[in-house]
Formats: sequence, C-alpha cells, structure tokens
Amino acid sequence: MFINRVKERKFLERKLSSKKAELIVIYGRRRVGKTFLLEHVVRNGLFFTADLSGSTMLMNRFLNEIKELINLPETLRINSWEEFFSFLNMAIDLRKVTSIVIDEFQYIPYRDETFLSVFQRWWDKEFSKKRVNFILCGSYSGMIEKIALSHNSPIYGRRTGQYKILPMDFGDSMKFFKFKKKEDNVLAYGVTDGIPLYLLEFSEYTNFWDALKEKLLTPGEFLVEEGKFLTLEEFKKDPSNYFSILTAIANGKTTPNEIANESGVEYKNIGTYLARLLELELVKKEQPFSLKKPRKKAFYYINDEYLRFFFRYIYPYQEMIYRGLGSRLLEKIKLTISQYASFTFEKISKQYLKRHIGVEKVGRWWDAGNEIDIVGIKDNILYVGECKWTNKKVDGKVLNNLRKKIPFLLKDLKYEPTKIIYYLFSKNGFKDLEENDEVKCIDLNKIISIDTL
Repeated sequence: MFINRVKERKFLERKLSSKKAELIVIYGRRRVGKTFLLEHVVRNGLFFTADLSGSTMLMNRFLNEIKELINLPETLRINSWEEFFSFLNMAIDLRKVTSIVIDEFQYIPYRDETFLSVFQRWWDKEFSKKRVNFILCGSYSGMIEKIALSHNSPIYGRRTGQYKILPMDFGDSMKFFKFKKKEDNVLAYGVTDGIPLYLLEFSEYTNFWDALKEKLLTPGEFLVEEGKFLTLEEFKKDPSNYFSILTAIANGKTTPNEIANESGVEYKNIGTYLARLLELELVKKEQPFSLKKPRKKAFYYINDEYLRFFFRYIYPYQEMIYRGLGSRLLEKIKLTISQYASFTFEKISKQYLKRHIGVEKVGRWWDAGNEIDIVGIKDNILYVGECKWTNKKVDGKVLNNLRKKIPFLLKDLKYEPTKIIYYLFSKNGFKDLEENDEVKCIDLNKIISIDTL
C-alpha cells in the first residue's frame, strides 16, 4: 500500500528525469518510509544497503550487485573504494544502470573516513559529467547533516538536492484509518505518529481499542517489541540508562533535574544522554516561543508518539503483556489516555495552523505564571490558541483567560502585532461562543472534515 507522499514523489521524479547528473541526499528518522519511497520511485537502479561491516566487506557486497551487469568473474574481490567506483563507472558507461541508491549511507563514513573523499574525486572526475543519479539515503538526521550537508563535508557544494522525509501529519495519517469514532483517529495517531509501517498495523480496524489490544498488548506482535529493538539498536552501549531516561520523560518528567531524579542517572551526566537523544531526534527540546534566541529553561519531551506511548504504557508493564494480561493493562491505559491524548491533540492543532493557515513558526509559550498552548506568527499577525481534549464543551471562559495572558506574552516577545487572532481547539465543540474575524472555533469534527477533503 502506498498512500500520499505526493510532494516527496514529485521531488524525486523531477530529479530522476533530469538530463544532468544528480546527487541527492534523502534523510529522516528510522521507519519513516524512506526506503519504501525510493523503491517505489527509482527505476533501473542499483540499491546498496550499508551497515556497520568493515569497508572491505561492504565494497565487495556492493560489487556483487554489479558483477552480473558487466560480466565480472564471481571470484573477483576488491580492496579499495577506488576499485569499486571504477567498476561502478563501467556499469554507468554501459548504460546498465542510471540510478544508484546507497541506503543507510551514514554507516560508511562512520567506519571509513576516506569514503567521501574518494567519492568526491569520482564525482568531480566522472559522475558529474554523466546522466546518472546518486541518492545517498540516511537515518540519522544529525549525522547526515554533518557528513553530507555541512560546509566541512567533502561533497559540500556538489549535491543537487536534499529532502528530509518526515512522518505523515494527522491529515495524511487518517487516510490509513477506518475508525467509526472520530476521536479514535486522534488516539491512533498518538500511537503511530504518522509512521507508515505503524499506520498499516491499524488500517483494518474500526475501533481503536480493538487495534490497541491486538497490536500492542498481545505477545508476539511486532509493535510490542519495536520500541525496545529500536532503542537497543541505537544505544548498544549503556542502553539501560537510555531506557530509564525515556521512561522518565514519557511519564511527564521534562526538566534535566526531574529526569535525573526519576531515572536514577546522575545529574552531571544527564546532559550527555539528552544530547545524544536530541541528535537522533528521539527527544525534542522545547523552549518558550520567541522571536529571538530563547533564554529560558527548556523542557524535553519524546519526539516520537509511538515511543512516547511505548515508554509510558508498554515498557513499564511488559511483564503483564507477556503473561497474557493485556486486557487488564488495557483498562489501566483507559484511566489516563485522555491526559496522554491531550498532548497529541495539541500537536494536531499546531499542524492545522501550518497546513491550513500557513503559519510556519508555531510553538508554546510560558512564563512563571502563564501558559499558552499555541503561539504563531505570520505576516505580522499573531496567532494564539488553546487546546482542550475533554468531553466538556469550550466556553467563553477559556477565551477570556486566553485574552488575559496576551499582555504578558507581548511584553516577553517585545513585539507589537498588527492583529491578534484567537484559535480555540476543542475535542467536543463549543458553548456560547461565536466565530468572527478575530476568534476561530475549531472542533475535532472540523479538523477531520477539512483534512479528509
């Protein structure tokens, strides 16, 4: 099943139909669908997948993909990237291949610092003069930005395009769902995070709780172990501290001091662990919305909805699942799912402003005594909003309380907008509130109806 990714496909199709050499960097976090996208779009291509094997093993494994194309002997072995690129160049000249994809590309320069310099020489001398497409695809955004996109990279200035593949937003994720209750779409998004592989696991269900019980609370299902395997894969050294830190954050500990106390990791070391989690985009650092560089203390939260759910509800109770007590755990989850989903609904509300209003810079704001869920700016118009994931209808009190916070916000921002527009987002509608040019009332029904157009 291939759903959406229209912008990404158009970008790749345009690049691949170019009449000149293309060097494209595709990156994004694990499981986001990069490889599936490339396999769907790239034709007449060679696909190489790197790992942490040594260079000699990798280059000979890659060479095996070329041998049949240019009639090389099966017993041939090489010992340098120079040799590999010479044979690859031969395959390109014979028009046996027009596109080369190196997946998990970041592993090669991680193990062999000479790779990029050798590739750069071949690009300058040969590949850049031919009609060939090179796609370097990687999973670690921070690492890819350093080795392929930064000024210090040997291939800096040579790439012809780059695209960061993001998880699908709520609107696109809903195209996978068949739920009868509209709120189930939000709950499912709060577990799958717009990752196509996870969305597919929920795609045949009409009830969220049935999907959750069968796919995350039943022994043997891959989503039961996925969070553990992903974390172990990233942190082969010292995994226990990362598990403890992620569990602490998933349970509402958001400052370094709180995280250290809850996880048992020494405070002096917590910054190192958080920096690594930030680099891998598993954790996000949030500071109050600002037009300048924020100076206030930061909060940390898990950037991946699936991992947030996993470390909140699955990992701490995995013994219950293994013992076949998924039904009991399900009832336990129901007690706090509304609180959990409120964060997801806030995320969806911000996406609404970006997707339908075009507000690119959106965040939260707080000071010592006030907090505003949504703050954004577009064309000197200030957008402020509150999100309420409760069964109670939102009334004028919420709007009045929001208005009272504005002077504190403007003072902190040192900013005078030409106009302020208030957005109220509600799970269950509104009471005694009317929309006008400055007040917008958006309930879940409206979000879903607009996003499914």
